[in-house]
Amino acid sequence: MATGNRRFAVYLAAALVSLVLSGCGLGEGTGGRDERVAWFLAQHEDLKARYFVGKFGVDSHPSGWDAGAYLRAYVDLYEATGDPGVLGKLNELLKIVADGNDALTGRIDERTGKVLPGWGTRAYDYGPEGGARYSDMLTNALYAYPLAAFVRIVSERPSLALAFGADAERYERMVRELYRAHDPFTRDGRSPYPDGAEGAYFAYPEHYFEDREDLSGMEAPVNLSAIIAEPLVELYRAAVAAGEVDEAGRGVVERVGHYLWWNMRVRRTAEGDGYLVWYYWPAAPASRIRMEDLTHGARVAGFAVALHDAGLASRWTEERLRLLANTLTCGAYLGEHAFANYLDGTGGVYEDDAATLYEWLALERYSRAASCGSIARLLRSAMEAEGEDERYNLAVFAKFVRYGGE
Repeated sequence: MATGNRRFAVYLAAALVSLVLSGCGLGEGTGGRDERVAWFLAQHEDLKARYFVGKFGVDSHPSGWDAGAYLRAYVDLYEATGDPGVLGKLNELLKIVADGNDALTGRIDERTGKVLPGWGTRAYDYGPEGGARYSDMLTNALYAYPLAAFVRIVSERPSLALAFGADAERYERMVRELYRAHDPFTRDGRSPYPDGAEGAYFAYPEHYFEDREDLSGMEAPVNLSAIIAEPLVELYRAAVAAGEVDEAGRGVVERVGHYLWWNMRVRRTAEGDGYLVWYYWPAAPASRIRMEDLTHGARVAGFAVALHDAGLASRWTEERLRLLANTLTCGAYLGEHAFANYLDGTGGVYEDDAATLYEWLALERYSRAASCGSIARLLRSAMEAEGEDERYNLAVFAKFVRYGGE
């Protein structure tokens, strides 16, 4: 594979030509700098101060769920509007994250006693005695995704290289080193599956304790495999955009996609609409097996969409994405603005705000064919009933801007 160095050098040359010929800065239109972008960017300094400044390069980075979601919001809004101001603000935050990588600050992963690439945290009561600092791949991937997405965006739009090429090159090196050092996936022993495909999933590394429980070598919950594989989809797309070959990356994410599909079961409503269900933790003892919940399930849905968008549909055809979209609207929706906790409509009523189900919006366009109603329509209706709107927070807002149109 060609190096990121050479790729972005080529892009920079192209961008300089574009700059000379067009006299228009980045060579891109300002597209989309409207009221939505203005409102979003008006929140930037407060978000930066609250979630990023002083939070990285310290002994315990944030877990990544909240800050990672806000970084993803900038990706979503940029994709929806093409506004370079959004990308510039995202890059401000990514520089803070990248500068706080343990590989640069020398902070120790207490599981191995080594400095590992990533963003170590104590957030999950790691270690046999609790309180240890682990460079765990869940947190790492939540920060690797926006870094990799930034690389992909710049790779797809060479005119951005003048402003962002050097940073994109740096972020690509950082993400690739992260996955080389952690090597997180293992072959699914059930494969090859009946269709001949090979599968892979995230397995906890050796000497890995969480909540005082030894998870060493165990198959992790399904959503973790999806979250940890998603940044590699972005790097694969970046390579394709640059005319490069990333067969290794393609192989990993396709195997994870196959694994996810072979964990699915199809169910049908009385009206005949099909939808998918799966278990949260397939490897758990029978006494602990439960259906997947809605918020973790959304991460699996997002990964399936990412595979399809990358041209890696394989097991995730449009028909199967429609089944997955129906999981929220046909399986989990109980009517009267209420959702269940679990994908199959069980587990009690979902007590959090409906806005927190926003990540399912990535499947919005696939949800319009069923008789159950579209994802955006159901979420908007439920949010209105709760007195909320799309400006619930930046992550929710950006997802509605990108996917919520009906």
